[in-house]
Amino acid sequence: MDPPQNFKDKVVTVAGASRGVGLATAKFVLLRGASVSISSSSAANIAKARAQILEEIPNCDDRLLDFACDITKLDQVEAWISETIKRFGRIDCCANVAGKEQRHIAPLTTLSLEHWREIIDVNMTGMFHLLREELKVVSNGGSIVNVGSVNSKYASFGQGAYIASKHGLMGLTKAAAFEGAPKGIRVNAINPGGIRTEMTAKPFVLPDGGQFNASGDTLPQLIRRMAEPEEIASSICYLLSDEGKFVTKAIWYIDGGFMESNFTA
Repeated sequence: MDPPQNFKDKVVTVAGASRGVGLATAKFVLLRGASVSISSSSAANIAKARAQILEEIPNCDDRLLDFACDITKLDQVEAWISETIKRFGRIDCCANVAGKEQRHIAPLTTLSLEHWREIIDVNMTGMFHLLREELKVVSNGGSIVNVGSVNSKYASFGQGAYIASKHGLMGLTKAAAFEGAPKGIRVNAINPGGIRTEMTAKPFVLPDGGQFNASGDTLPQLIRRMAEPEEIASSICYLLSDEGKFVTKAIWYIDGGFMESNFTA
């Protein structure tokens, strides 16, 4: 059975679409009729994602735009949004999936300014750039979904930059919901738990040089497995679609029943 065409005639942007949840989100809406503009900071990665999409979803070339965009650079975000509108005429929905993990666990007392700024630049400033430009152009009645993390609510030892950035993103989401409301633009956030992706397969480096591998066995969650990217994408797309048209300023946890635990100490 073909998927329902509930995104037919919609134009959707997906930031951070080269792999994982972003790529799954792009495929989800393409299969349901959308025209989609995908971006990633790496030109090679986004070209690879485009090729994979076209292999899996034939005949969608005219509904797919790929663009190399470093979201920490406002001019690149402006260029991506402008090119999307030039190609498709408008933007109806935005999935802001881009983000950067803090793979090196370090207490605040030894966390370098370089690593702090690297995380904050992507997860806060980059998301601000996206929202800044999206709120100017998204169609009346449109929808924006930001992707945070269970660390938007919880905390653990040695991830101060990441935790601060993801907590901050929730405040930014709520502020954007107020500002989008006069045009009927809904702004929500979802916070995933552990996801089976290329990124999460890499170990965290602990202060003593040891490693921590995130898995269904090591993460403190009730569902003892990692989520598939498609499971997270489906929640994003519910909020993007008209099926979620009475939901705004919401923060949803799609985390398998994650429980706060100092598992990295």
